[in-house]
Amino acid sequence: MDGHADEHFIPVARLAQLDERGRAVVRVGEEWVALVRVDGRLHAVQQACPHRGGPLSEGDQDGCLLYCPLHAWAFDVRTGDSPTHPGARVRIYAVRVIGDEIQVAASGRLPAP
Repeated sequence: MDGHADEHFIPVARLAQLDERGRAVVRVGEEWVALVRVDGRLHAVQQACPHRGGPLSEGDQDGCLLYCPLHAWAFDVRTGDSPTHPGARVRIYAVRVIGDEIQVAASGRLPAP
C-alpha cells in the first residue's frame, strides 16, 4: 500500500524518461514539477525556486538536498523545507510508480511549518 489511498494520482512520465541523474520535469495541473530520484526513490517538488524562480531540476544535488542553480538555495526533496533559509519551502507531491509509469498526486501539499 502506498499510504496515499485518498489522493488522486495522474500519470506524468515513464521511468525511461528520467535523465541520467534520475530527473525529469513534468506538468501537474498548472504547475511544472521536478521529479528527482534519491537512493532509488522518486520525489516530486515544484520546479521553480521560491526565491527567484530558478529551475530546481537543473541544480546540484547532495543526498536529499536539491540546490537552486541561481543562488544555491537548498531544499529537501522529502519535506520541501530549506535548511539554508528557514521558512522557505517548495511544494511537494506524493509520487508512486506502477510498472514503469510514474504517477504524481494531483494536489501538491506544503509541509506543515
